[in-house]
Amino acid sequence: MVQKPVSLNITVRDVVMHGTMTGVRIKTWQGGSGSVQGVLFSNIQVSEVQLPIVIDQFYCDKSKCKNQTSAVALSGITYEKIRGTYTVKPVHFACSDALPCIDTFGELKTPTTPPISCLQTGKPSGNHPQKDYDTC
Repeated sequence: MVQKPVSLNITVRDVVMHGTMTGVRIKTWQGGSGSVQGVLFSNIQVSEVQLPIVIDQFYCDKSKCKNQTSAVALSGITYEKIRGTYTVKPVHFACSDALPCIDTFGELKTPTTPPISCLQTGKPSGNHPQKDYDTC
């Protein structure tokens, strides 16, 4: 089965956010299909944002949603020059078991408190899924 892209080559740039629940976020429904690829978040300034960087493949806008195994595939999501302060945690990846987050890489220009342990320095050497979707 060939999946059709949901979005291609989207850029979100030069944004300032203050006191919001989330900063840059990608959310998809459980049971969804297709893919999101080629998204760039660049030069984002956050201030007192609860969760500045979020990927949520379990999005639900009701009080209860049916647990499903299929998911929208995500690839080529790039974050650069995201800076500022947060109130809960800096990064939250809630990735599906069927299509897990693969190799989260990047470079920290300044230390974070607490440290972002799921962020590996360098470039991906292969496709390795995050072991625990909520550690990041």
